[in-house]
Amino acid sequence: MRRIRGGKRKRQRVRVGVPDAALTPNAGMAAITELCGQLGVIGALDAAVGPVKQRDRGYGAGELLTGLAAAQLAGEDFLVGLDRQRADAAGQLIAPVPGLSSTTAAGLARRITAAQWQAVETGLAAVTGRMLALLPPQRAAALTGGPVTIDLDATDVEVYGCKKRGVAYNHQGQRVGRPHVATWAETEIVLAADLGSGTDDPRASAPDLLRRALAALPERVRAGGRVAARADAGYFAGQVARAAHDEHIAFAIGAKRIAPLWRLPAASAKTAGPMPSTWTMPRSRWPITGRTGGRRT
Repeated sequence: MRRIRGGKRKRQRVRVGVPDAALTPNAGMAAITELCGQLGVIGALDAAVGPVKQRDRGYGAGELLTGLAAAQLAGEDFLVGLDRQRADAAGQLIAPVPGLSSTTAAGLARRITAAQWQAVETGLAAVTGRMLALLPPQRAAALTGGPVTIDLDATDVEVYGCKKRGVAYNHQGQRVGRPHVATWAETEIVLAADLGSGTDDPRASAPDLLRRALAALPERVRAGGRVAARADAGYFAGQVARAAHDEHIAFAIGAKRIAPLWRLPAASAKTAGPMPSTWTMPRSRWPITGRTGGRRT
């Protein structure tokens, strides 16, 4: 019986050795590289930003930004992650920007002026237009026909090191930079962005950020007439609402539940009839205390 069954099966031995350089954990980067080629991402960014060096050699602004984005998609959070990606020999064969190191990226970033950073939005707008042109007609019509929502949002990104420039301590004692981002919510595409420090008030630059985001939307999207802006309570300011009104778009801005704010719609309802839709109050599970008498909404 032992002969018929072939005897005892030999167990396979596990060998631990040098990793195979022909393998990469980021095989999906091939799809990213193909997408960048189809949309002409690097060329669009270079055309919008212009040259960042006197001699036309090495990496440009388009390759810098595309290489950084590719490293982030591969799971990297810091500039040193570019060096880890560079050490992946097989992964570099399918990367959109092979060979980009952390020191090269830092040097190129210092050369880009503030105006060139803002011009990146123009390059991304061109890429967004190409994306819409390549979509199936039904999907493109669904996106351009609306509704189209521009989300304004700010977040604190903690950094480390006393030599970081453009950052400051926030109210929580963290040394942070504060990105202000305007995003096309339905597609998750960033239309415009600013970078402030931990002490910068996002309301100051929000009107200009909104106008730049609207300018970055494809013309077909603006023509649909169903564009709206949305912001949380951190952007609660009259200039933000006026900017949206001047651009003839709808808007919704979160408001803190304070007593003076409750009195305004109540007074408006007495003098002008029904409460306007712009004063619609969000529901709250907590009572509003103080002069409002503890009423709920």
